[in-house]
Amino acid sequence: MIYNTNTLENLYKASDLLLKGEIIVYPTDTLYGFGVDATNTEAVSKLNHLKNRQRPYSIIVNSLDMLKKYAILNDELKEQIVSILPGPVTIILNKSINDLSPLVTLDLNTVGIRIPDSNFILKVVQQINRPIITTSVNVHGEDALNDIKLINKKYPDINIFQNNVIKDSKGSTIIDFSNKPFKILRRGDAEINL
Repeated sequence: MIYNTNTLENLYKASDLLLKGEIIVYPTDTLYGFGVDATNTEAVSKLNHLKNRQRPYSIIVNSLDMLKKYAILNDELKEQIVSILPGPVTIILNKSINDLSPLVTLDLNTVGIRIPDSNFILKVVQQINRPIITTSVNVHGEDALNDIKLINKKYPDINIFQNNVIKDSKGSTIIDFSNKPFKILRRGDAEINL
């Protein structure tokens, strides 16, 4: 099923699906993404099966307060992060003790976090009060899909939430803040210099 992101009813629909352990497709400020409740191990396992991968995932949070539940954030990092988020950036931080599924970070001491400039998904995260996985819509090793018709054709059983905006994107810029010196791991849509 394809839903528009411009209704409150569909925001509740996406929230309900996530709380039931379902996979959804949703828009961000870069690409469409697969999402599941990042605290639900069964849901993350379903996503691993769908993507044919066993690698760490990044999560979406809706605020700095929520970010602090999943990562260690000192004043210096907070200052850096506030200057670049929300936006098309994934930040890697040292993780805190939290309720994420162990499948999200695997054995890593770090976690990738996004606060995208995308109202719909931030409101969904606020509604369920849990982070969600953010990962490209594809099988591991294949090109990411960003066209709703192609996504629906390849994944007809997954609920898709669209914002009617298809854009070219390099994905998010990934910055590792877990150790000094901080470093850019991937150049994406955000033009950032450290």
